[in-house]
Amino acid sequence: MRTALVVAVLALVACGGKKKQKRTGDAAPVVVVPSPVFDGGTPGAVEEVEPNDSADVATPIEIGASARGKIEPETDADYYRVDVTQSGALTVLTNLVDADLTVEIEDAGGTTLAKSDRGAARTREGVPNLGVQPGHYTVIVRKKPPPVKKTPKPKKGAPPPVPPPPAPPISYEVAVSLAPAAPNAEREPDDDRGTANDLIVGDTASGFIGWTGDVDLWKLSVETLSAKNTIDIEVGAIEGVSLTLELADGVGQPLLVRKAPKSSPVIVKNVLPVVPSGAPPFHYLTIKADKSNPETPYTLRVKANPVETDHEVEPNDTPEKAMLFPSDRKSVPGEWSAGDVDCFTIAADVGARTLDVELASSEIDLSMDLLVDGKVIAKSEAPGKGTKEKLSGAVPANVKAVVRIRPAKADAAGEGTYELTVRDAAAGPP
Repeated sequence: MRTALVVAVLALVACGGKKKQKRTGDAAPVVVVPSPVFDGGTPGAVEEVEPNDSADVATPIEIGASARGKIEPETDADYYRVDVTQSGALTVLTNLVDADLTVEIEDAGGTTLAKSDRGAARTREGVPNLGVQPGHYTVIVRKKPPPVKKTPKPKKGAPPPVPPPPAPPISYEVAVSLAPAAPNAEREPDDDRGTANDLIVGDTASGFIGWTGDVDLWKLSVETLSAKNTIDIEVGAIEGVSLTLELADGVGQPLLVRKAPKSSPVIVKNVLPVVPSGAPPFHYLTIKADKSNPETPYTLRVKANPVETDHEVEPNDTPEKAMLFPSDRKSVPGEWSAGDVDCFTIAADVGARTLDVELASSEIDLSMDLLVDGKVIAKSEAPGKGTKEKLSGAVPANVKAVVRIRPAKADAAGEGTYELTVRDAAAGPP
C-alpha cells in the first residue's frame, strides 16, 4: 500500500540519460498521472524519531515509503535520511496541511540541491524530479516563519505584553519515490547549457517547474533544418502559473523572450533558426515560471514547417530584430500569440514620404505603432476584435521606419492571424 502513495509522478518525473536517443516524430503523447493523495493518513507510514533536527540524527525513509512527523515547536526542523542505491529522479511530496511548510533536499555534503516554498497553507510542497546518484540525501521539513512584525514600544508604566499561547503542533506526511529512466522526460539538474536535456524536433517532452527558482534548459538540435524551414514551439499551460520561454542560439546569444499570462500556453510560431558562423547547430530553450508546481507538468513540443514566402518570421519582437517588409509587396500575413510583439522594417527611400499602414485581424485585438529613429510618430489603438487599425506618418528621406504590432492589453491571451498592409500615400490606394 505504501508504494501507492508515490506512483502518481513516476511516469512523468523519470529522468532521461544524457545519451542521445533516436526518436521518431510520432512519439506517444505524454500521459498525465494524477498526483498522490494521502491527506487522510497513510497506513504503514514510519513515524519520525525525535530528536531529528540535524542530518546526523535524521529519521530514515525508505524509497517508496512515507513518514509522519510533527512541527513542534514552530521553530522545529525535521530531518529525514533517504538512501539512494541507483541513479534516477527523486520525488518528494508532502500532503496538504493547515500550515505553510517548506521542503529542502540536501546532498551528503550538506549542499542544498532544491527548495520548495510555494507559499501558503493547504499547498503541497515538494520536488518532483531531482536527478540523483547513489548515496544518501537529506529531506528537511519546516514551517515557514511568519514575517517579522515590528513590536510597538510599550507606554511608560504599562504592564509587559502577554506572550501569545504556544502554537499547536503541525502534523504532516512526506512521501519519497525514485523513478527509473524514461524517454522524453526532463532530468534535473538542468539549469545551464552543460546539463540541458536533449530535445528532438517532432517529439513531445515533459518537465516540471518543481520548486522555487527552478529553471529548465532544453537543447534543441537544428542541424537537420535547412534555410527553408521554420519551427513552432509550444509549452503547455499550467493552471495558475505564468510561464516564460527564452530562446538562445548555440553560443547562448538571446533570440527572443516570450511570457504568457497565467494559465496560458507559451506559443511561438515561424521561428527561423539562427546558427552564427562557427557556432554549434543548437538552440537552447529556457523555461521559467512565476511560481512552482511539483504536481502538474508542462509539455514541450517543437515542430518544423516549410517557410511561407513573405510570411512573418520570428524572432522579430524588437525594432532591432525587425523583419524586413518585402519591397515588392503591399501586404504581409502574420501570426500573434500571447506575449508576442511583432516588428517590421520599412526600407529607406531616397525621398521623403508619408506611409499609410493598415492592420486587419478578426480574432484578436491588436494595436500598432509607427517608429522613426526609435521614436513613435503615430499609433493606432482602435478597440475591439475585428476592428482595423489605421495610421499615417511622415518619414524623412533616407530613413527607415518600423511598424510595431502589440496586443491592445499587455496580458491578453489567445492567438490569431493578421494582415499588415503598407503603402506610400502618394501612390494612392492599392
